[in-house]
Amino acid sequence: MRYAHGMNVADQLPRIFQANIDRLYRRVIVVTLDQLPAHNPPVVGETSSMDEFLARCAAQVDNHTANEAAKAFALTLDGLFERQLCRWAHAHGEQAGSMETALPACVRIGGLDLAATGMADDLKELHLVANVVRHGEGRSCKELQAIAPLLWDSTSLDYYDLAPAPTPVSEMLRIRAGDILRYARGIGRFWGHLDPLPMAVLDPPY
Repeated sequence: MRYAHGMNVADQLPRIFQANIDRLYRRVIVVTLDQLPAHNPPVVGETSSMDEFLARCAAQVDNHTANEAAKAFALTLDGLFERQLCRWAHAHGEQAGSMETALPACVRIGGLDLAATGMADDLKELHLVANVVRHGEGRSCKELQAIAPLLWDSTSLDYYDLAPAPTPVSEMLRIRAGDILRYARGIGRFWGHLDPLPMAVLDPPY
């Protein structure tokens, strides 16, 4: 299928996908996360008044809410990337209905080396994060702990699960704004490297 001006649809998709990720990241994700208060780390220990106690509780809730938002955005990015991959694969005549089939198909079609371009780790981490956010405990959680232990770094004591104990390991997953930036940039770089049109943006400026 071709547009009236003769340009192949499949050739245009990587640039469109990259722009869509960029807009979502800049206009929605960054704006939203910047508006959520966070405290690093909140003060812990005995309080001298009820007001001080409630303020500390509010700080914990703020951090929990910010983390939940970041996790939700990771899930959103992964879902959008999966849909993009499936659409590009289909445009090239490949049948793909999930990340597990679509990503290898697109890599093969584009002749892209994810490891050599430095994308493999961030894209894999993003998908595992999304699986943990979606399903909680399980194989993805164990694999993510093994490859990205810093996502469970609690030395700063800036995050606490708000539900009664015991707390599942998956609930202590800590996603920060810098992680979301890495994931969005990884997707942007992926489509930039598969963009066959002139003036392709290989490395998004964020």
